[in-house]
Amino acid sequence: MAMGRTGQMTEHQRGDATSSRAVNLEGDSPEVVAFALLRYLAQLEHEQTRETGVVFDREWLLDAYADCLDAVKGNRNVAAQDVKPPAKAAAKGR
Repeated sequence: MAMGRTGQMTEHQRGDATSSRAVNLEGDSPEVVAFALLRYLAQLEHEQTRETGVVFDREWLLDAYADCLDAVKGNRNVAAQDVKPPAKAAAKGR
């Protein structure tokens, strides 16, 4: 299934019954956990695409999956000074 540059399906692809099937993840292998993490990461980054300019293309997908797999296997080496605290949510009603 081909995706557009932002990872979104085109109108033509949406009409295809095979393109809208959900991906069912089963098991807890590092690869399955990494794929689930990748999906979550893509959702988070997609919400910020206007600010970040992230392009969800083949290269992004493969690099992000490799990063997720390394993280799941405990092979992700990040120096303590490189770890950023989570962004604070905007206060509601202000």
